[in-house]
This record gives sequence, C-alpha cells and structure tokens, in this order.
Amino acid sequence: MILILIAAYGLLIGSFLNAWIWRMHTGRKISRGRSMCPHCKTTLHWYELIPVLSFLGLRGKCRTCHRSISIQYPLVELATSVLWVALYISIQPLDLYGYLMLAVWLIIGSLLVGAFVYDAKWMLLPEIFTVSALAIAALWLAVRWLGFHEGTTALQQLFGAIVVGGAFWGLSFFSGGKLMGDGDNRLGLLMGLLLTPTQLLLAVVLSFNIGAIIGVALIATKQKTRKDPIAFGPFLIAGIILSFLFGQWFITKYLLLFSV
Repeated sequence: MILILIAAYGLLIGSFLNAWIWRMHTGRKISRGRSMCPHCKTTLHWYELIPVLSFLGLRGKCRTCHRSISIQYPLVELATSVLWVALYISIQPLDLYGYLMLAVWLIIGSLLVGAFVYDAKWMLLPEIFTVSALAIAALWLAVRWLGFHEGTTALQQLFGAIVVGGAFWGLSFFSGGKLMGDGDNRLGLLMGLLLTPTQLLLAVVLSFNIGAIIGVALIATKQKTRKDPIAFGPFLIAGIILSFLFGQWFITKYLLLFSV
C-alpha cells in the first residue's frame, strides 16, 4: 500500500515539475494562472491534467487544437514516480533518521529531475533547481553532523564536495566554459555533499562514461556533430542517482569481475 501511495505522489510531483519547467522557460510564475495548452492556449480542465492517464485518454493530442502533446509529460511523470519508489525501497526508513533521509532525497531527487529535463531541452541548469538542492543537501549534512553524530562521514563528504566541485570549476575555467558550466560546477558540489567517497568516485566515473557513450551515439546517428555542444548536466544527474541507488551493486559486481 505504501509503495502505491508513493508512486501516486511521485506521479503528481512529476506533473507539477512539467508545469514548473514550462512556466519557467516561458517566464510565467508557477503560482499564477491555470494550466493551458502550449499551442492554442486553451485552459485545461481537471480531467486533462491527470498524470499519464490524461495523455493516454487524449491519445497524445490537445482536445481543442488536436496538436500533439509532448511525450515529455508522461515520461517525466513516470520517471519521477519510479524514482520515488526506488528511493523508498533503497532507504527503507524505519526511524526518524531514515524518514528524514527519505524526505531529503525525495525533494532533491525531484529537483534533479527538473534540472535534467531543463538542461536536456535548453542546455541550462536553472539555479532554482541546483541551488535549492545544494542548500537542502548542506542542511542535511549539518543535521547529520550535529544531530546524529556523523562528524567523520560529514567531513569526508564535505571534502569530496570541495575536491569534485573544485575540479569541475578548474575544467570550466581553463576551457572557457566549454567543458563545464556554472550549473555543472554546482552539481559537482552537490555530488560531494550527498554521496559517500566511494559513491562519489562511482558517480564521476559513471557520469563521464555515460556522457561519452551518448555523445558517440549522437554523432554516429548524425543527430550531433563533433562541434555541437551537448548538455553534461543530465549525465551528472544520472551519475548521482545511479550511484546512490545502485552504488553497492556496481561495486560488488566490479570486485567480482576482477576477483578483488
């Protein structure tokens, strides 16, 4: 029952993220006005706003102008829902500490989904996503340090944030912003604040490898050329989430593979 509720709330948050992303890009405030079709500007009824089901019921087209609705909408809703369920299963909260960790990761995970989509579409990582995630991660680190006596782990993660964030900043500075942007630098800091040293190393390795594989695939299929820029934020976000959820599995498989 709890997994069904979490999945349902994840769908709702995914729907909210879709609206937030679109309004942010178009300069509209999320708190004002009802949702509308981005093509014909017709105000949407409640039954057109049900996550995933409305898209399926409308067969992917606006009820009024019959223009196609982006597949982004159901995909973001489903991805957020799956992420919420995966985080709950991974953390398995049993006490105050567990539920606080779950709350932190649900919020940050949702912000990262928003950042992922925005950067993938427009090659920009809005501060509202990255800075908010950083602030929450820093606060959680302080709570763990002062409230749960995890000083050693907190210091390790703080050091990791400085090292990775500094390395990303160096890449950005010496490449003139071609290899890394300010948003990527903030994600580097976030990696360190959220992940253990082992998870952090894995996240960096995964991010660059996933980025390389996707980049080669895009060039091979002629969707991109060697000179075209590719947003790196989505790969960093994928590295963060995959390392937190499956870090131990990756490490175990690696050790078995090389019989370490």
